[in-house]
Amino acid sequence: MLNSDVPKLRFKEFEDKWENKKLKNILNISKEKYNPLKEDVNFKCIELEHLSQNTGILIGYCAANKQKSIKNIFNEGNILFGKLRPYLKKFWLSNFKGVCSSEIWVFDTKENNSFIYYLIQTDKFNFIANISSGSKMPRSDWNFMQNINFNIPSKIEQKKIANFLSNFDKKINLLNKKHAEYLKFKKFLMQNLFTQKLRFAEFTEEWGKFKINDLFVSKKGKGLSKELLSDDGVNKCLLYGELYTTYNEIIKEVKSKTDSQQGVLSQEEDILIPSSTTTKGIDLVTASVILENNVHLGGDITILRKKEKNIIDEKFFTYYFSNNLLKPVAKLTQGSTIIHLYWKDFKKINTQIPNLNEQKKIASVLISLDDKINLLEKQITNMEDFKKGLLQQMFI
Repeated sequence: MLNSDVPKLRFKEFEDKWENKKLKNILNISKEKYNPLKEDVNFKCIELEHLSQNTGILIGYCAANKQKSIKNIFNEGNILFGKLRPYLKKFWLSNFKGVCSSEIWVFDTKENNSFIYYLIQTDKFNFIANISSGSKMPRSDWNFMQNINFNIPSKIEQKKIANFLSNFDKKINLLNKKHAEYLKFKKFLMQNLFTQKLRFAEFTEEWGKFKINDLFVSKKGKGLSKELLSDDGVNKCLLYGELYTTYNEIIKEVKSKTDSQQGVLSQEEDILIPSSTTTKGIDLVTASVILENNVHLGGDITILRKKEKNIIDEKFFTYYFSNNLLKPVAKLTQGSTIIHLYWKDFKKINTQIPNLNEQKKIASVLISLDDKINLLEKQITNMEDFKKGLLQQMFI
């Protein structure tokens, strides 16, 4: 039988039982306030949108003296935790003094700050943080949380655990930075390749001018809904929302299945463009090429099929459409609550397209870069999953 006073995974030099304490005896919420209308000193101000979800990464800040509402003051080493919509898992270990939104708790502790920073990332802490008050705007309830018991090791063991997990986080952060650099480089390449500011030395031929409907004919997807998806379905399928959430420019493997016969069957290298959204018109300017036949394509998908084999490369065009045609196509979207993009409106847009060999060369470079980006994303996901497992094993 496992001892509930010790974690499942532990450094071998430690054998003492962990001490059981109420949360209010482990940390407290700082009450120090900052009034931007009365204070002369300025600070960096952290709002909820400046905290990345479930990463502990600070992604921005604003000037405190430009704000109008009362803020919480935090000091270097304090732990910030977003109490509004706690399921978003917004937290940060501060490395400077500043102020933050009143929707962010400032935790102070007499324990090891870094250890507590990892404690608030555990499933147990997040479970009690999500037993909240309010429905439309749920907030963590400190009156409830403060009386929940947690187990805490000695300060020496706390430091050892925190250092170990901190080194693990550094590796994840390095992967995230590398991922961001690749995305930035991809954007740079597309902006310059599609405007001919960069060209491969072997290509000098002038690019041809075409309207989109010179290159493609259009079909519409039909039917299908989330309710018709089935993990054990006999047919592969694709819903328009997945073009935003699941797939990038190249769809090598279709994820969803259905038993329904609804939908238009794909042909290999069909280009898929979503035709509706509830966000912004510019979000509709995204294209994916599907590399499978007979996938059931649902409604609100515009399907482009090329007219002639020797003029256009579909993989090239998906990158070209999503980058170089962003502004002209976005201007043609219509609607307020639900925004639409219709083939009849964007089919006449002018394009400049290189010869087929240059298209294929550009596409191969971008696909190769995407393969590296996808590999990094898998590595990051694996590292984050492994870290989650460590948190479950190293805490009680």
